[in-house]
Amino acid sequence: MPGIGQSLRYGLPGFTLAFAALPLYLLTPALYAQQFGLSLGLIGVLLMLTRLTDAIADPFIGRWIDQSAKSLWLWMAGGLIVMAAGLGLLTHPTMVLDANEQSVFKFSVWLVGCTLIVSLANSTATLAHQSWAVAWTAKIAGQSRLIGARELCGLVGVISAAAIAGQQSGGLLGLVAVISAIAAIAASFGLRLIGHRSSPAASRPQVAWSTLLQQAKLRELLGTMGINALANAIPPTLILFFLQDYLGATPSQASGLLAAYFVAAAAAVPFWSWAAHHFQAKTVWIIAMSIAVAAFGWTLTLDQDGLMAFAAICLITGAVLGAELVCPPILLGRRIDREHHRGTLEASYFGLWNLVIKLALALAAGLTLPILSGLDYQPGISSPDNNLSALRWAYAGIPIALKCIAIAALWRFHDESTPHPTLRSHE
Repeated sequence: MPGIGQSLRYGLPGFTLAFAALPLYLLTPALYAQQFGLSLGLIGVLLMLTRLTDAIADPFIGRWIDQSAKSLWLWMAGGLIVMAAGLGLLTHPTMVLDANEQSVFKFSVWLVGCTLIVSLANSTATLAHQSWAVAWTAKIAGQSRLIGARELCGLVGVISAAAIAGQQSGGLLGLVAVISAIAAIAASFGLRLIGHRSSPAASRPQVAWSTLLQQAKLRELLGTMGINALANAIPPTLILFFLQDYLGATPSQASGLLAAYFVAAAAAVPFWSWAAHHFQAKTVWIIAMSIAVAAFGWTLTLDQDGLMAFAAICLITGAVLGAELVCPPILLGRRIDREHHRGTLEASYFGLWNLVIKLALALAAGLTLPILSGLDYQPGISSPDNNLSALRWAYAGIPIALKCIAIAALWRFHDESTPHPTLRSHE
């Protein structure tokens, strides 16, 4: 079982991966709109296209990693270096382009190119990092400790990036990304041989990601994860609208509540990691989702002066986020073990999972924002004439319905299957 020191050294890359991902959608729109003349509509379309490209690429990147002779650590380290360099270029386009020229086409191409570099490198490093925990040990106790350390470091990365992005300091973001990437690679260097795949690449099963989906249990698990991911993606999409228009929060109050949410999640990760080790990860996840449903139900009862009550809701939903981060990869790791694919196909499985998560993120914005617009909700208006009731139900009501569906599906999920015959034939 990995020790605490090993777990933290394994988890450190999670800081850089989460730190570099947030600015893509938090800082980039303001930077390229205010300083380089791109319209918000154009930036939104470009970022949506790059996000979809990144999502679709994940299963193919996972298979590429699985078929490679290189170690998972080397894939992770290479991805971190390319990602940090790409983030520096993304936040400093004037290193190559003339800021006075204000060429929409050139800055659009630069935005797309650098965003793709950062996104695809982040996906590569993330898939290798996720796979490494499963390849490291088959024991749930060990995996839960590694996953807990990874997600804890990731949440610290999100909090740090949000604080810096709030100052709109692209230079500091790039610098921290590079320094943290180097520190993470150096810290994990001594662990690079742990979980190393001993079998040569040519002897591993050559299984396409579409073949993996022939597993009924995997489809069932990914479906449950996707429904829950969509439930989790809707509140972040609408949170600033809900805080400012419905609850009347000031920008500083909104920032404080968001920070409290992530701090609560980071503080709770060790508990959920312990719980997933001592109890079934499935049971722990169901309990966490049920608590989230109750918290969102409380949200539906809030009047427009319920900001203090919503602060408590932020702490509760933030705390249960820790379980949402720890339990799903443990369940996916069990599925990998039951198919005897540990040490060979972890990245392909996590590539499918990441595809589901990213599609849910894209779908959240693509569904909720047009629906609210159709219901005559207008952002930035807190008057009674605005349809704030639609905003409240979209923010909390839709996630409640989706989470109830996910809870029911997970309750029925029993992963006691034998290895899939199609996949056994390749082993």
